[in-house]
Amino acid sequence: MTAAQYVPGWIDLVGAHNVRDLGGLPAAGGTVRRRVLLRGDNLDALTAEDIAVLGEDVALRGVVDLRAPFESPRAAEWFPRLGITWLHEPLADLTALSNADALADQVRGDYSAMYALMLDNAGPGLARILAFLVDGEHTPTLLHCAAGKDRTGITVAVLLSVAGVERSAIIADYLATGERLDRVRAALARNPAYQHLMQRAAASGTDSPPRTPFKIDPRAIHGVLDVVEAAEGGAAGFLRSHGATAEQISGWQRMIIEPY
Repeated sequence: MTAAQYVPGWIDLVGAHNVRDLGGLPAAGGTVRRRVLLRGDNLDALTAEDIAVLGEDVALRGVVDLRAPFESPRAAEWFPRLGITWLHEPLADLTALSNADALADQVRGDYSAMYALMLDNAGPGLARILAFLVDGEHTPTLLHCAAGKDRTGITVAVLLSVAGVERSAIIADYLATGERLDRVRAALARNPAYQHLMQRAAASGTDSPPRTPFKIDPRAIHGVLDVVEAAEGGAAGFLRSHGATAEQISGWQRMIIEPY
């Protein structure tokens, strides 16, 4: 599958701009089931109509928030009303959203290096996310960070890889965020938690500062897949080495893949 062939399963909302259902992606022996795994940007500005879409049309049951504590992640007040369970599982953030400047400076402008460092610290959290998905009635689940690109991209890539989704399809899904990046940029500029990012861009005199979260680099997600596929036992072995069980992995594969 190429990026041109991929038709993202967008869920159009007013208050979030990068939400999509991953159903339909090709995998070994089948396709990804719809209404199991969704990805997106932050949900801080959802309208009542947006919430109704997620609650009634999607029947959302789980939300995994990958944001760091300084981004003030929290369970929305409407989650309990809709029976949604919230998991906060922060992944290291080395983009311009991060306040970890010393570490971020090591990978300035190099998304492949950035993703590699993020993945280095992500294994145990990825195993806990897998457990959340399979050990309770938490699907459909929406995974998100701030923009729904970097931390979400890494997490989704690993989860899809362990399920047997074709590598080209994982890359095509990652690239799909580029279609909504301008909308995401504008939304983050309105969010007080991320205004420092836009101030940094303005101070640099460019819309594309060196450590910008508004770049799509397919080499970076290829690098993530290279690491997990090269692990002993492949992506499944990577997750097992960080605490996932064989039963959880096989359960996830059965849950997300619709056989031909």
